[in-house]
Amino acid sequence: MKTPLAAAASLLLAACVSSGPESQLGKQDNKPRRIAMSRTSDCVFASTIQDFAVIDERYVVLYSIGRRDAYLTELTGGCFDVRFQSTLATIDGDRNGQICGFGRDSIGYERATLVESCRIMGMEKLTEERRLEIGIDGRPAPKPKKEKKPKEEVKDPAK
Repeated sequence: MKTPLAAAASLLLAACVSSGPESQLGKQDNKPRRIAMSRTSDCVFASTIQDFAVIDERYVVLYSIGRRDAYLTELTGGCFDVRFQSTLATIDGDRNGQICGFGRDSIGYERATLVESCRIMGMEKLTEERRLEIGIDGRPAPKPKKEKKPKEEVKDPAK
């Protein structure tokens, strides 16, 4: 009598097992993607870097003043938790005033109570076509300016 019940339970469990795409959800390839850089020796003046965008733990886009120019930066290994940072520092290792895709330049940030530093392995100035190829939509929108309030006229109490 217990055998038919055990057989029914095992059939029910077998029906729940799937080998379709739903069962593969935890098996996606979570490795950082590899972007082929056309050049790796471009430079930008350290004083002109104004903003950044993180692609993943290996690639960061640095923007110059006014977000006019974008530079794809490849970092060594992986900078853990860089995507959660609100500020980054560029470190001019050879003290020539430029951040380049060669030399001793790096990117630094604070993580918990430690200061992390990731060496820059390559840097490429991006064209509009290259931005779209990588998946960065064109030129980033400028930050909104504050609107000035119109001046109120002061009424003369003598009138």
